Amino acid sequence: MNELVRDELIRIVRENGEDVLLDPVRTKAFLNDFCGNKYRREINSITLALKEGAVTELLNSRRNRTERFAIARLSKNLEESFGFPKQQTIWTVESIAIALGIISEKEATGVGKAQVERKPAETETGTTYRQDNRESKIKTSNGYELIYIEGGSFIMGDTWGDEYSDEKPTHRVKLTYDFCVGEYPVTFDEYDRYCRETGTEKPYDSGWGRERRPVINVSWFNAIEYCNWLSEKEGLSKVYDNKGTLLGKDGRVTTDPSKVAGYRLPTEAEWEYAARGGNKSKGYKYAGSDTVSDVAWYYENSGDKTQEVGKKAPNELGLYDMSGNVWEWCSDLYGSYSSPAQINRYNTSGSGRVLRGGSWVSSTADTRVASRSADSPTYTGYDLGFRICRTVP
Repeated sequence: MNELVRDELIRIVRENGEDVLLDPVRTKAFLNDFCGNKYRREINSITLALKEGAVTELLNSRRNRTERFAIARLSKNLEESFGFPKQQTIWTVESIAIALGIISEKEATGVGKAQVERKPAETETGTTYRQDNRESKIKTSNGYELIYIEGGSFIMGDTWGDEYSDEKPTHRVKLTYDFCVGEYPVTFDEYDRYCRETGTEKPYDSGWGRERRPVINVSWFNAIEYCNWLSEKEGLSKVYDNKGTLLGKDGRVTTDPSKVAGYRLPTEAEWEYAARGGNKSKGYKYAGSDTVSDVAWYYENSGDKTQEVGKKAPNELGLYDMSGNVWEWCSDLYGSYSSPAQINRYNTSGSGRVLRGGSWVSSTADTRVASRSADSPTYTGYDLGFRICRTVP
């Protein structure tokens, strides 16, 4: 793709304002005048993207801080609708985003979510998979990075038939929306910054150190307060009321996680879907491997304490520490499973809040992707933390 067309598009917007891109015919005429028929492919691609509503979606993404998600989604739509090559669609949408001032030219790498590259990485016991997730991430204002996860369906529960009764019966769950989940559990670095800004008392680190270790000794209510603070910091509607009830974009109570806008804890179904690798799943028992020591800190290798995040191999989506290190709070209540298939599962009846993933003190069984636990939302412990989540608009 030729950069002359991109440069001319930037100049056209600079001289005529953003609104010129809302008129695809006029924009195409400008580009033809300046670039000529030699660059017909680039000009037609930009024109079609403008006709598909790229400007409106990109401007909305700037308000919602979801620029990279919008670029990836628009690129994929162009590819599927018109049969364009991936590189062409990503170049096209990024060119429009640059002209609108949504991303810089340095940020335009030409690699989008549709092109996440899976790279084999050697471990002690063989090959697992790492991802180049540069363009499938967003970063919060608190420095936290989240991984884009496409919705899909999966079998939830003990699909191996070898463990606990509360993981049965297995049942199909469908997630009709895309969402993003923290690459790592929230660390002390990130949580301490929140404490400084809000005057909240910092949780005890059990004498193990802070910084890149996962935050511990935080309750479920502490975790959702952090989520609400981060939402309000970025101008998003908060997801929880004072009782921990889920709130939609309109501020009304909802039980559908696809209807919320701000930061929150993952639902139990989202957590397991993400831990299993989403639509890239290889069917591993632990999050990223069938060998627990590849991916988890647990009682046999943890040294009797938490470890810095990201030191073990990630799963198929590029998520770290989904197995072991710290148990992670989920948003919904803990309840029994049932056989019928469910859509956008969010459990609102039961006792206690769900915990997932196992910890540094757990057995191998508790670090499996299907393992479940729960506790009072006011409980804190030295093996308990959380990671954040957000529905993609």
